[in-house]
Amino acid sequence: MDLKTAVDALRSDAKTWDGAGQALDGPKQAIGGLGLTPSDVMMYGVDKGIDKTYASAQNALLTMLGQAAENFHNLAGALRHAADLYDETEAAHQQRIQRASGH
Repeated sequence: MDLKTAVDALRSDAKTWDGAGQALDGPKQAIGGLGLTPSDVMMYGVDKGIDKTYASAQNALLTMLGQAAENFHNLAGALRHAADLYDETEAAHQQRIQRASGH
């Protein structure tokens, strides 16, 4: 595998991770739109805290999805940064080779 192929693979993987992060937007919106009110669970449910348990679980899921999306985007950024560093290093090496050969 040559350097260009490896750098292209890093950029391709970064795009996939960004896509995975964006794919979580739909579930976050769907979950965020849900909710139970005390009247939804009747008095027995309120007494047992079903509405609060539901809200707590909903918030936990939203937090996890948000963190996952952030991690996916951060990973994508790290892969792009690594690809950029490879490109910069390769360009610097090419310049040194040209200078050494008198060009």
